[in-house]
Amino acid sequence: MTTPNEKNMEGIHPAAKPFLFLGETKVKRNFIWIPLAGLIIASIIGVFHPQKHPAPFEMIGDMPIPGSWAIFGFLAYSFIVFAAPVLFRLLAKPETYYGEGGLPDPDVSTDPEITGEAHHD
Repeated sequence: MTTPNEKNMEGIHPAAKPFLFLGETKVKRNFIWIPLAGLIIASIIGVFHPQKHPAPFEMIGDMPIPGSWAIFGFLAYSFIVFAAPVLFRLLAKPETYYGEGGLPDPDVSTDPEITGEAHHD
């Protein structure tokens, strides 16, 4: 890993600097192995510690599916990750949605500091 020079680091918050490695392409490409390893570990735990009262859809005949909760969790995680781009396109607002300036409009504001009216008690 190469260390960015100080010029590139000046606009970055000090608390964020230890996490800059997460933006590297290698880390982003290999991130899927972390949840996959979690699925495998949770499935192994499910074999040795099965659920006491599994749901009907977690059964094959009279036998519970070992680690079924881990499989459902992994599928839900994957669904959320793959649905994110679609949801972003559906829910995203255009850049001009909130107006241009960012400062409150004095014509429609009721705040005395913005309208210039003095507050008299």
